[in-house]
Amino acid sequence: MRDPCPVNMKPDVRSTRLDLVPMSLELMEALQRRDLESAQQMVGYTIPPDWPQAMESVLRFRIAIARQQPETLPLLLLAMVLRAEPTIVVGRFGFHGPADDEGMIEIGYEVFPQYRRQGYAREAVLAMMSSVRGDPAVVRFRASVRPDNAPSRALVAGLGFIEVGSQWDEEDGEETLFERSSSQP
Repeated sequence: MRDPCPVNMKPDVRSTRLDLVPMSLELMEALQRRDLESAQQMVGYTIPPDWPQAMESVLRFRIAIARQQPETLPLLLLAMVLRAEPTIVVGRFGFHGPADDEGMIEIGYEVFPQYRRQGYAREAVLAMMSSVRGDPAVVRFRASVRPDNAPSRALVAGLGFIEVGSQWDEEDGEETLFERSSSQP
């Protein structure tokens, strides 16, 4: 079996069942072009055939940040790779960028429909928050969730996030903002 990581990148964030594998800029660009054949050759896990279409806006946004701030690449977009045979992508995780001037860093995640309600999102969020907890630039975490997304709202509430407001997102519409301190256990 091939290494489940993109070229020159090693997974350094793991949960009980998942490797959270940083996506290289080249991999994101191949997915954005919908060049699944090239993308699949860059990794050792199975990429679902409909994945590139399902995340066009995420790729566009993350690629722009990666080009401007290449040092943020390891945290921008990670594949949730289930450690099973065969290894397969069950979702994605990413920070929306580096922490802002007030120390806020926003999380984003998606678990593919056939893998939902199995705890993968919770594992990924906990693992990624733990991985940046010691960074002095990170003071609090934020999650923005659509009001009708009850499972995601329950997830963030169960992790100690509290509702702090709302915003309008041009891609997703109305979103409720949740935050929690990075020092919370």
